[in-house]
Amino acid sequence: MSGIFFHIRKFVVNFGFLLGGEFLLLTRSGGTEMRCSRKFLLLAGCVIVITHVSPVDAQTAEDQKKPSVPNDKTEYLKVHSDPEISATGVTGRQFGGGLITRETADKSISTVSRDFIAKQSPTQSTFQMLKLTPGANAASSDPFNMQFGGGGFSVRGLDSSQMGFVYEGIPVTSSYNSQVNPSEWADTENQERIRLEQGSPDISTPTVNASGGVVTIFTRDPSHHFHVMADATGGSYDMARGFARVDTGDIGRSGLRMFMSVSQSEGNHTRGAGHDSKTHFDLGLLKDWGAESHSKLTISYSNSDISNYAYPTKAQFLAGSSYNYNANYVNGTNTKYYKLHSNPYEALLVSLPTKLKLSKALTFNFTPYTYYNYGTTGFGGVVSESAVYSGLTSYKVDLNGDGKIGGSSMVYEPYIEQTSRSGFNTNMVYTAGHNALTFGYWFQYENDNLFSQYGRVSATGAPLNAWGDSNYYTTSSGQPIYLMASHSYVTTHVLYIGDTLSLLHDKLKLSAGFREAMVNRQGVNSLPGTPYHIETNTAEPLPTVGMTYTFDKHHQIFVNGNTAFRTPTSNAMFESTYNGAVSGTGNASLKPEYSISEEIGYRYTSDVLMARVSFFNYNFTNRLISTVVYNGNQQIPSQINGGGQHARGVDIELGTAPIYHFRPYASAEYLDAKLDNNLRVGNDALPTRGKTATGAPKYQLGFGLDYDNGHLFGNVGIKWVGRQYSTLMNDASIDPYVQADMTAGYRLHNIGPLKNPEIRLNIINLANNHYLSGTYSVKSNATAATGVYGTAIAASGSPTYYVSTPFMAMATVSAGF
Repeated sequence: MSGIFFHIRKFVVNFGFLLGGEFLLLTRSGGTEMRCSRKFLLLAGCVIVITHVSPVDAQTAEDQKKPSVPNDKTEYLKVHSDPEISATGVTGRQFGGGLITRETADKSISTVSRDFIAKQSPTQSTFQMLKLTPGANAASSDPFNMQFGGGGFSVRGLDSSQMGFVYEGIPVTSSYNSQVNPSEWADTENQERIRLEQGSPDISTPTVNASGGVVTIFTRDPSHHFHVMADATGGSYDMARGFARVDTGDIGRSGLRMFMSVSQSEGNHTRGAGHDSKTHFDLGLLKDWGAESHSKLTISYSNSDISNYAYPTKAQFLAGSSYNYNANYVNGTNTKYYKLHSNPYEALLVSLPTKLKLSKALTFNFTPYTYYNYGTTGFGGVVSESAVYSGLTSYKVDLNGDGKIGGSSMVYEPYIEQTSRSGFNTNMVYTAGHNALTFGYWFQYENDNLFSQYGRVSATGAPLNAWGDSNYYTTSSGQPIYLMASHSYVTTHVLYIGDTLSLLHDKLKLSAGFREAMVNRQGVNSLPGTPYHIETNTAEPLPTVGMTYTFDKHHQIFVNGNTAFRTPTSNAMFESTYNGAVSGTGNASLKPEYSISEEIGYRYTSDVLMARVSFFNYNFTNRLISTVVYNGNQQIPSQINGGGQHARGVDIELGTAPIYHFRPYASAEYLDAKLDNNLRVGNDALPTRGKTATGAPKYQLGFGLDYDNGHLFGNVGIKWVGRQYSTLMNDASIDPYVQADMTAGYRLHNIGPLKNPEIRLNIINLANNHYLSGTYSVKSNATAATGVYGTAIAASGSPTYYVSTPFMAMATVSAGF
């Protein structure tokens, strides 16, 4: 026992170096050189952890594939240990072509695994990998997985801002604006499985914004044997991508094994002018401490230089392509020049999930993590030299350098975000008799620095620095002139306890849990004339109950009742200004969103077929609807309190084992989501009660068919999505649409040093349908309306939308060595 605690102590000391690197991130000095030093500090901390582990007996590969979270009740079929028939990890045995696995939890869960992931285009995002699962709706907009945010994504009518996303133990949703960015996560070649929980989170899930469900991304474990894997992809719109990975295999008798990979992606925009590029690095290092104890270090780093897309209104989309950003600057007033809409950013994610089996009955789990992001979203603006505003203060600035004040000039208006987030999630699991008791604690500290300065633009229209943190205009005293200058600090404490009771020879399992979530948010707004300091405290009790009854190896039912909540975004606390006037009032009293959900479901599992059906109901109070508001030309994430909302529906999915090498899969959802309250507007209210919730299609259908005989393979995926409303008044919507994607390929026999060489063709949007695929910014009412008390209420504006990806073809060659 003393040896175990020695390793625990040493682990904590080593991670202190990592947190020390994160602490240094909180002091900012702009510029590329400082960004490089921050990366070096974090990577150096990771190396310290690696070099301080000790050799212990190795653990089996099958044990490593088990989730380390103690109350993760998901089970996986033995197909995970079937021999791989390709260098990309395909087994040819997973049910539904990798779109369905065996689940035994007391809630709805859908898992996408390697047999599906490996056959898609390596440029597809996590959102797109999940789009065929029941309830999931992924807006097709960027086929290269380089645009920040990854496009729209929703489940059961609740968008990504209401969901928890956990990447190898790291909660990756921003507290500042509730955004996530799938392009930061592991390359698809390194993703082992993606799990979607359509309801509320487990008590141990590190999130306070998952009122609509949880997506968990698991990366592959390093191999026990040395090998190299590489692929290259090329296709439409000058798309080019290369990927290479090296596995060290077992390193002597140390219990260590590691993989490292790097990829480079390039591509032109599918509409309008723009070019995107991304460099990505993944590392996985696994240390076996004993038969049931291990640590897994995961590092992912991305550096991207992309241009943003324009998101049109429906009228603009129907009128043609003139809404897109332009390839030519033309004159000094063209704010739609694509180089003014640059989006460079970098991100670093590090986690070290650790499981220690302290005794037969006691298990200790500890997952420390750190996250860092620095990025810029660019916009162009024409500003008067005699009235350059910072907050409510006006300055006179010679913008064009002609030595006098007068007229207007183009400036670069970047929205710069710097985020650092560190924390840990830890728990003890004690098993005695028929009970498994879990007690845990999650802590997180997040620091978000949001600022915007007037940047200098060259004669050709390009910003002198696309990052926006240099080459900007200053006051006579040398201080930057800020359009935005807010700093938020969010501290989260969550205590949780749960118990699972197994009865009737484990046929009946009863579970109950409780979370107490405490969130402190503080903010500082440095704009002249705005409130300087804001602070809020939130505490929510979150009980949960569940039950499963397994009749035999084929039949199981489950029931659950859960609660969840979501804190308002930090940016909602700050007052915003534009051109010397208040453009948005801060709301520190915005109430958290709270949900109560219930499910009842049935699962069937056999050697040939897996099928499940679940009926669900949820009720929300203070429903926080994410949207985008315009601060001049800047597009700022924001929220609308839509009041209450309820929904009822049913999810269905099924998939088969190989039948003459075919593996079909099908999913369906019926959803009836309604608003419960009228929306307050001034002294009146819009009559929104009873309206259909935004982004909540009543019907969705998914179908997949996979064929794989070991050499010839292919699959097709078809998704149909019903009408979606984009305003609370239901006076604007996008039409139903269908998209079909296809894969075809062939695996060769080994050729000399080449192992399992493969040629694959991926086609996206096979029928080349042109449609609006999701809502980018929700509005309350697109047309003028009469309020409940008879007042005329003006239109709040036209919603904007994601535009579907056109027909695309991409070819990939891959092989092991």
